[in-house]
Amino acid sequence: MSKSFIPEIQGLRTLAALLVAVYHIWFNSVSGGVDIFFVVSAYFIAHSLNKYEVLSWREVSSYYSKTLRRILPSALIVFCCTCIIISIAIPFVSYKMEIKNAFSTFFFVENWYLAASGSDYLRQGESKSLFQQFWALSVQFQLYLCIPVVYLFAKKLESSLSIENFTIKVLLAIFACSFTFSLYLTYSAPTEAYFNTFIRAWEFIAGLLLYHLGGNIKISKPNATGLNAAAVLTVISFGFYWGKNYALPGAIALIPVLSASIIIITSKSLYYSILKWRMLAALGDYSFAFYLWHWPIYLLVFQYLNIDLNHHLLGISVILSSAILAFVCTKYIEVPLRRSNILVHSDRKTYLYSFTSMTVSSILLVCLFLLFKFYETPSLKALNAFYSEKIVQPLSSQELFPHGTVIKQDMRASYFNDCEQNMQNASIVECEYGNKDSDFAIALVGGSHAAQWLSPLREIAVEQGFKVHLIVKSGCSLTRSSDQFYHPSKSCLAWNKNLETRLSEFKPDVIMTTVTRNGPTGERIPTGYLESWLYLNRALPNTNIVGIRDNPWFKFDPPLCLEISKPKDCSISRSAFYNDDKVLPVLSKHLDGVLDFSRQFCPDGECNTVLANGLVKFKDKHHLTKSYALVLKPKLAEAIDRM
Repeated sequence: MSKSFIPEIQGLRTLAALLVAVYHIWFNSVSGGVDIFFVVSAYFIAHSLNKYEVLSWREVSSYYSKTLRRILPSALIVFCCTCIIISIAIPFVSYKMEIKNAFSTFFFVENWYLAASGSDYLRQGESKSLFQQFWALSVQFQLYLCIPVVYLFAKKLESSLSIENFTIKVLLAIFACSFTFSLYLTYSAPTEAYFNTFIRAWEFIAGLLLYHLGGNIKISKPNATGLNAAAVLTVISFGFYWGKNYALPGAIALIPVLSASIIIITSKSLYYSILKWRMLAALGDYSFAFYLWHWPIYLLVFQYLNIDLNHHLLGISVILSSAILAFVCTKYIEVPLRRSNILVHSDRKTYLYSFTSMTVSSILLVCLFLLFKFYETPSLKALNAFYSEKIVQPLSSQELFPHGTVIKQDMRASYFNDCEQNMQNASIVECEYGNKDSDFAIALVGGSHAAQWLSPLREIAVEQGFKVHLIVKSGCSLTRSSDQFYHPSKSCLAWNKNLETRLSEFKPDVIMTTVTRNGPTGERIPTGYLESWLYLNRALPNTNIVGIRDNPWFKFDPPLCLEISKPKDCSISRSAFYNDDKVLPVLSKHLDGVLDFSRQFCPDGECNTVLANGLVKFKDKHHLTKSYALVLKPKLAEAIDRM
């Protein structure tokens, strides 16, 4: 299938880029546009590499240089502008997260960083990054490097071994392996799978196979026109249901991939297609830059700027501004460099230009990092001083404590000192605090919501002379089963079995854990929690179970909200989370004691996120800052005295 210019592909690129933006802005859903980009990009790779009768390293080098001229100008312009935007317009609370993403983007490994973030409990609550759209380019770049090498060696073996269609057989084998792996990982670890290059490879291979095999498919004009229209309609509607309700890139990703393939195959014999519209085809050249620009503009408007405008007007402004920047970036920067006679005729000069451009861009990255360190260093010093003195130094009316650059680090110590099991492992990790020779022992068990009480409890243990056993696991709770609204992982349930065995071994005097959690209508008690209490009461009759009533869960990130809005806009009503009538009777019936800090979390019926002295109470949507937990130490000590 050697046709070099297909208007429908240009129109498809435009449609895919527009759908990505539209579904982000208005539907908060995955559009399938990225999957289409992968197919189209691979189709063009196959076209470029199969122009040569004999493929050698020289042709591969030429392809690499052409690819660099095509993707680097727009990518680096967007990257540099994003770095500048972060330094002048982004709240301090997002600095560290953005710098990590910036480094990942710069080295074209953003997809792997995001995949790792999905399995790291600490980073799951992070805001979306202005660099996040670069994950797709990172996947493409990695495959741009690998696919020509695969072609080169496959063709050499095909020639030397005289095996007919050996290259196609190699591509089919890679497709089968990648697709099978995709089905497995999308089910078992969907966040990691979404960004994984090996998982996404089959979508690229589909584009390569389409080039090699699509030309053999003959379709009549009436059938081609009908199939083309159906494929276009499927592409447009994919995000309404499939993209919102199914994890990609598993089997469901076949829908956009096959739709894109049908559009390309049927392009040879059509009566008509909306993708042939001159405007859609013309805008295809700007689709790459539009995709890169729309995301930081979208986040800037909807996540960081408190603009009092209609949502639809804001969305349209994002589309228009992205289109304008894409036009300027493509026409006046990318195209002149891509067609430069100096670069086109010299791979060496292209590589030199690329290295120089990357070096210049890295200066902005270093400056952003130094700016972050400028604010972080004294802020960390002030935070550590608070841990010792428990005194917030006087702040101006606009200041918060801890400072935004360090507030995400103001969290439970167990995460940083190897005293907390990760989300994947089911074995027991245990640490002891306080008077380790004491006969009285409290076991603080469960997940991160239990672990956040370690700091004040450890100090109380030292002062009162008892022992604390910490046994916690990220993203888990003390539970024996799942129910309609709480679905602990298999690892969590296995860990709980091991926890029960460990508790039966050393028989603590008190088991302390969180006993409520967030649900669709606020605070609830999962069925598995009750089952655990009943089991432990039978297995350890001399052990008291003391429950900690959970803190409020917010739909927004409190530190970010406090930096961009007024404190009164960063709170919820007490009734939006706490369900006293449903929860308290159950707790009093099944537990030996309840630690209820709801009045501290929500004084006067309002769950605020900052104290009058400027101390921020929550580090993310549902975790306390370590500083605030220490502020609550006297209340916790009183409750322990009454046990």
